[in-house]
Amino acid sequence: MVLNSKQRQIGKDNFNDAVQVTRRQFLATAGLVPTAAAMYFGYKHLEGNPVKAGIIGTGDQGNYAHLSQSNPEFIRFIAFSDIRPSSVKRTWKTLQDMYGKEANQVKFYEKYQELLDNPDIELVVIALPLHLHAPVTIEALKKGKHVLCEKLMAKTVDECKKMVQAADDNKRLLAIGHQRHYSYLYANALSIIQQGILGDIKHIRALWHRNQTGGGAPDGTTGKYDSWSLARQVAEEDKSIAPEILKESGYENLEHLLRWRINEKTGGGLMVELGSHQLDAASIFLDKEHPKSVQGVGVNAYFKDGRQVYDHVYLIYEFPKDVVLTYSSIGTNTLDGYGETVLGPKGTLIIDQERDAYLFKEPGLKDDRLTGEAIEKMVTNAEKDTRMTWAENRMSRPAAESTSTAAWGSGIGAADTLTSRGYREQQEHLCWIIRNGGVDCEQKPRCNGRVAMGDAVVTLASNIAMKLGKRVEFKKEWFDVASNATPEADLLK
Repeated sequence: MVLNSKQRQIGKDNFNDAVQVTRRQFLATAGLVPTAAAMYFGYKHLEGNPVKAGIIGTGDQGNYAHLSQSNPEFIRFIAFSDIRPSSVKRTWKTLQDMYGKEANQVKFYEKYQELLDNPDIELVVIALPLHLHAPVTIEALKKGKHVLCEKLMAKTVDECKKMVQAADDNKRLLAIGHQRHYSYLYANALSIIQQGILGDIKHIRALWHRNQTGGGAPDGTTGKYDSWSLARQVAEEDKSIAPEILKESGYENLEHLLRWRINEKTGGGLMVELGSHQLDAASIFLDKEHPKSVQGVGVNAYFKDGRQVYDHVYLIYEFPKDVVLTYSSIGTNTLDGYGETVLGPKGTLIIDQERDAYLFKEPGLKDDRLTGEAIEKMVTNAEKDTRMTWAENRMSRPAAESTSTAAWGSGIGAADTLTSRGYREQQEHLCWIIRNGGVDCEQKPRCNGRVAMGDAVVTLASNIAMKLGKRVEFKKEWFDVASNATPEADLLK
């Protein structure tokens, strides 16, 4: 979304003002609300030893999202596994930065099955390619481990249901890495939506636009500038991976491993890697509503590198209460970046790249700015949302500061908590639950298996709708763990 500097400042001021007003309304009635209800994510400092964890899959996501953003007061990684020598080398460096000399106490397993046999490991983080999510997660659950698996939950809805069933059968926790459920920025945005400041939402516009062409370079179609393509320089040490190891992991060769995201057998393309984030955000904004239908177009509009997934996708979703969501993901232009725009008759809320939020009024007020008085009038008698003050309670800083433009990069240790993308908090909450009763704890992971399965149903059915070139209506049975019905079985006959 393109905003000039004045618009950005006005929008940011409006958002901050709105958060502060709703915060004051909460504080006025705080005496009526139990302390636990005032904590957005519902956990406190961990009592007892940090949860001992192993991580399987230490590529970019494993290193930069899960290892480097972890809080050692809650989680202690004691083992890791990966088949790529370059990833192993990088992981040792990450662990040294995290733990210093104690990094040499961490165990490396070439075969992940040996990691699962380690009796000291309580929690397994799985950051593997998509096709391995289900089999490795199920195996870990059967070994008695709690699991945090990266998104998308699995390659098929049937696999998702089996993962949930395995967690239930083995009485273990299963969480999926849709980190927006633990983002302060999205928490504050949700509080504004729930206060009715935007009015009755009828449209959400979501997108994730990238430019993987080298700025339109003549050789861009080869995938040379696409981070998902083999055209990147191959680490010399990775050429030593034995063919039998590749085969055991489901890859035909090294090229298949490096291009797993754009191979239909192992990946799911733009909707799985990017679109699932926006669909998850829409679900949060719409109180976990599932869409009624989806239709869309997927095309290979640019790349000529043999990829088996679309490089441009455009979709329309119909939700209950006549809400329509549009989504696009393209690989040839980055002007709009990524994020979500929520539109209502009273105002517009823009979430930009998980870092900034902007709030704009619709015509009717005297000034471009939504003054505190105007906002108070808009939310008068609105339902009070006690959850929005979580960040303030925890950090003793105004919740509105979550819109800081501070970078949430890949550095070791805690980034500014109020600008966190949510990976750290998701780990913390899961570890807190493990130490406070596990599956018997009253709290559950915010993105547990059943919640994440809903995201997977929507994402995977979207790919099918584009493949078939038809409007797909969602069935309730697809979202029901107890039902054998899946979009793959019903639509790809």
